[in-house]
Amino acid sequence: MEYLEYFNKYPDAYQKIAASFDRIHTLHDYLIDIDAIVEASSIFSIGPGDGAIEVRLAKENNLKLGVVEPSSLLFEKLRSNVASAGIEHLLIEENQQSFEDYESEEKYDCVLSLYSWFAFGFDTQLLEKALGLLNPGGLLVICLQSEKSPSTQISSSSRSTGINLTSEALSTHFKQKGYGHQYLMYDGGVAAETYIGKDGLTELGKDLVSFLNATPWNDLNTFLRKSGFTVLKDSIHNGQIRFQSGCLVFRASD
Repeated sequence: MEYLEYFNKYPDAYQKIAASFDRIHTLHDYLIDIDAIVEASSIFSIGPGDGAIEVRLAKENNLKLGVVEPSSLLFEKLRSNVASAGIEHLLIEENQQSFEDYESEEKYDCVLSLYSWFAFGFDTQLLEKALGLLNPGGLLVICLQSEKSPSTQISSSSRSTGINLTSEALSTHFKQKGYGHQYLMYDGGVAAETYIGKDGLTELGKDLVSFLNATPWNDLNTFLRKSGFTVLKDSIHNGQIRFQSGCLVFRASD
């Protein structure tokens, strides 16, 4: 099973995994720390999932928000989160479609792709499309797992395409193609007991290993089960498992 197929078939499993990373807090704070929105009045997100981070950014900073999300289930959750946050007035466009099919005349001060660029690989045409959404001086931020992350070590065993892309490989490719950018590291920790219990992987740990192999747990062979557990166990430091990511930050010319 390919990554996108697995993602679309088991979106709830992905949402539980994403929630366990606590990115609504850690990645939100990271984007603030790197000044991604310091001069922004609007943001656009490519593949935001349920939009938890984007909704929080928009609400707390009074930012106009645009989104394009291909999953109908996650799109409805995003709309629910927007309504619950009371920011319908800030949502200037909402699109339930692929980024490839998306078209708009809107421009934004910041465009985000937070762990969604897996779907696009080294496609420079889509990079141009994302950069084309920026106002002068605006920022495009693409975050992906690092080659140093245990998630990369687990997914490297998978034969599925679309899940092994790392931020380092993407950064190198785009720089070679002439797209200059900053490369910044983001490090998020998760309590080890979230994924590892006294008898092995927890249910959420199984969900994580299954997702990173794009294979349901019951269909995962013994080698991949054991190697996933070993990678996570060996990554524990001071009671936490650290998941490293890299963020590519492109700035539009003024």
